Amino acid sequence: MNRSRAARGFKLQLAMTPMIDVVFLLLVFFVCTVRFERNEQVYRLDLPSRGTTADPLALQDAPLQIVVGIRDGDRCSIELRADGVRQTAENFDTLAKAMEQMRRQSGVANGLFESSHPILVVPSAGSQWQDAVEGFNAAVRAGYANIGFAESKR
Repeated sequence: MNRSRAARGFKLQLAMTPMIDVVFLLLVFFVCTVRFERNEQVYRLDLPSRGTTADPLALQDAPLQIVVGIRDGDRCSIELRADGVRQTAENFDTLAKAMEQMRRQSGVANGLFESSHPILVVPSAGSQWQDAVEGFNAAVRAGYANIGFAESKR
């Protein structure tokens, strides 16, 4: 009897019903577990327009640095550094005045830096956060707009 089946060419058939059940179970699982986020946002990217190209030979401005030292009693050491410029200040008011004198005024031919020139406040290791914030505020009072903080110097 077995030989007669083998002789006729027995065909193996797959049971489609359990496969369809598994596919539908997976479909229901993925539909139930998907999360549509409402808080997704489109991030603004400031990319150059297609027609313009940046000058590859243009130099980046070296940032003007406000180095804030460790506090010694009531005072902390404040130093203003840039290419060829190194100046110390007694307090943050004199720092603001010195930076304002270095800023180029519109319509006047004096001053070294534009108000958009990058400025970095560089606190020394162990300096107080309040002193770094005072250096930031002095740069704002002097009229600069591009101000940031750098890592503490060790």
